[in-house]
Amino acid sequence: MDRVIPSDIVEQWMSHLRLQRSRARDAVWLIEHGATLHDGRDGTPMYDATERWLAEQREVIAEVDRLVALYDGVNAKN
Repeated sequence: MDRVIPSDIVEQWMSHLRLQRSRARDAVWLIEHGATLHDGRDGTPMYDATERWLAEQREVIAEVDRLVALYDGVNAKN
């Protein structure tokens, strides 16, 4: 089903995606430079969640890259 979506809404979505990618890149950089993340309860760390968090952030970056490429590809044709 084709729908007309105003371009300003699409641009807002793209801005949000790029911001999410930027935040994910920052998180990856922090982890790669020694930051760690721990899941816990009541302020007490229970286990290291760094690798899980790193994988999730890398997935965010890859997915946003894919969506931006799709967006750029559609716009290049117009």
